[in-house]
Amino acid sequence: MTGLLVNNMMVSMLALAGPQPAEVAGNAGEETQITPAEQAAATREKLLGRYNLRGVMETASGLELLEDGSFRWFLMVGGLDAFSAGRWSLEDGQVVMVYDPPKEGAGYDALGTVVMQIDGDNLLPPQNFGRGTYVKLKPRADSE
Repeated sequence: MTGLLVNNMMVSMLALAGPQPAEVAGNAGEETQITPAEQAAATREKLLGRYNLRGVMETASGLELLEDGSFRWFLMVGGLDAFSAGRWSLEDGQVVMVYDPPKEGAGYDALGTVVMQIDGDNLLPPQNFGRGTYVKLKPRADSE
């Protein structure tokens, strides 16, 4: 009998400690829900900035996502220096980058469309694009 009484008391306490209606919890009318469009806008804003490629030996690469939907990119490895730009967008939680065609005489083929996965503050290129991680750079103190 004592066990049943203790169990009933615990169930009652858990029920009281659970989620409360807004009026009881003290924040009546203050429900804030983020719409998918607002979430996408916040994610897009968070992605803006400069990234450097890390984790690939003897390779330098950088990427900058700009507010107007454009990007700039470079890659330096061995005797190859590649510079490109294009348009970027956020689609299905991924960064989709459409590269401009290379200038005439460039030593590399067209890159086309590249989809990068978002990993926290960083971007992961697809396997066929190379390894490593594009790590977001923190703003310098003098530019804040």
